Amino acid sequence: MSAPLDSVNVTIRPMTAADLEPTIALLVSAAGADKRHRLTERLTSAAPDEIHYAFVAELAGTVIGAGKLTTEPVFPGTASTLVAVAEAYRGAGVGTALAAKLAEAARELPAGTVVTSALRDDLDRGRRFAERYGLAVTHHSVGWRFDLAGRGEEVAGLARAAGERAGIRIRVTDLASDDATVMACVGRTLVGLPVPGGENQDVDLAQARGYFSDTSVVLLAEPLGPGHSEPWGLSVIDEQVGTGDWYTVYTGVEVAHRGAGVASALKTAALRYAYDVGAVALTTHNDDTNEPILRLNRALGMVPSVGYWSLARTPDVADPA
Repeated sequence: MSAPLDSVNVTIRPMTAADLEPTIALLVSAAGADKRHRLTERLTSAAPDEIHYAFVAELAGTVIGAGKLTTEPVFPGTASTLVAVAEAYRGAGVGTALAAKLAEAARELPAGTVVTSALRDDLDRGRRFAERYGLAVTHHSVGWRFDLAGRGEEVAGLARAAGERAGIRIRVTDLASDDATVMACVGRTLVGLPVPGGENQDVDLAQARGYFSDTSVVLLAEPLGPGHSEPWGLSVIDEQVGTGDWYTVYTGVEVAHRGAGVASALKTAALRYAYDVGAVALTTHNDDTNEPILRLNRALGMVPSVGYWSLARTPDVADPA
């Protein structure tokens, strides 16, 4: 039940630098995945040719709601939006007030811009709220969790066996050391994967580097046979600071090598790495149409967790009256 709210005392205003931490905390609480580094970059970017709007709802000196509309250069022609309100104040009009500000800001978007959003799939009220503004679900990603406590020998055995079956070795690296190799592999493995702007949406690989944190760990699946130099796939994982969990940001395999066990080798190698660095659990999301990966997750003993909806609004959808 929402707390009583005196709308006269709620101020809707632009976000300031001092609001950045609570703004990100609120947005992460509603978003599909905890990508704080990406939110920070988008909310603080000063690029003159991009749209960057963020508003907060303040009550008695406390930020109780936040909304943002930011250009997403990784996917040309798209902008990302999200509104989040502290649980105690939901249903009291705070989200509507923030959305009104974002609707005004959206008028400055270039013609033809697709507006996208990602929202936790256990927030039914939030989904209905987004649909009021013309956003429609385009994809659903299922959440998965693998608790690692006491399972060191198990995950080591899984990783060793999966690597042998796939005929690959796993090389651990990072973007600072192998930026060109990693991003080239990302480009080769993106084929056929869902993207926020729709099936025909372009991806700007020159901008995609910003999707990954400087702290990300990269696992490259390199073939064992002679005559091969490029990795067949990769996983990018990152620590979720303050939670004890690690998160799989991205896993991709080249089309020619899908179905040959490379994804299994990458996923199990990620489990082993996370265990070795002391993680409590490894979490991930996978599109609910990707049955081979969902089947693999179940086989590994991962359990369903909170997922997210990907939503998009096409340019011909009008704002609500």
